[in-house]
Amino acid sequence: MATIIWGLVLLAPSVLAFASLIPLLQEMAASGAFEPGASAAPFDGDFATAVQFHLWSQLANLLQLFAALFVTTAIFRAVFSGRRGDGAAFLRIGMHELYVAVVAVTIFIGMMIAMVAAVLLAVAIGLALSGTPDPWRTLIYVGMGVALAVGFLALWGRLALLAPASLRYDTFAFVEGWKLGRGQTWRLVGVLILMFLIAIVVGIALAMVIGVVVMLVGGGLVMANPEAMLTWLEGLPERPYLLIGLGLMLLLPIAWIHGFFQLLSTAPFARAVRDLAAEAEPAAESANSADTTPIAD
Repeated sequence: MATIIWGLVLLAPSVLAFASLIPLLQEMAASGAFEPGASAAPFDGDFATAVQFHLWSQLANLLQLFAALFVTTAIFRAVFSGRRGDGAAFLRIGMHELYVAVVAVTIFIGMMIAMVAAVLLAVAIGLALSGTPDPWRTLIYVGMGVALAVGFLALWGRLALLAPASLRYDTFAFVEGWKLGRGQTWRLVGVLILMFLIAIVVGIALAMVIGVVVMLVGGGLVMANPEAMLTWLEGLPERPYLLIGLGLMLLLPIAWIHGFFQLLSTAPFARAVRDLAAEAEPAAESANSADTTPIAD
């Protein structure tokens, strides 16, 4: 249930943006923008309509970022709470959201700088080795690509601990989160690879299910009268309320899919912080007790 709620929160900006665009879609359908052979520019010189469309799109993107922030922080709370339930699906607005937002923005800026520096370095090395004969030059280029990919995964695995660590330590845990990843780099890389493989398997399964449903629902109509099926699909933009009905039918399954993938990309690192912090605390307590033990004469 929490996964569905998180998915609904993630979908809310898109649903609101689409609902606000229904009158615009009706105007575009009335003007013939969706008819076969219509101009590629659907607004047909209507600057005000184009501005309205882009404003709603940008607002939806901004709200999507806030929704991802709230859901990500809620997943962290859920992992740290163990089996304890929460009526609001762990969704809150507080300092923890601020911690996660600041950490995420900092990581994003740092990763962009690191990627630009890595690309420039790779280009410089590539130019320096441009005179190297094949196949050695190709092997060096492939090795550089593999090294960059592995380095990116290793860095991302370490940095992914910072946001959940901020909830664990109730502060901007840049130092604490980085220390938790010491000696765990390759295990974190393995977690990233495993998450990627799970996402691929689930994506393939979902694609197969969607394909089967489409074949069962629309296959008979396509075989009987392909032109009627094509006409029905082309007329969907002119019937926005039909799209709304279809959207409501698919809302919960799509919400679960969104919530699942957000959970898959977030919860493993929160669990890693939870386990690593639990292991680090007894070690720290033992070190402190050893430092305070008086030396016998």
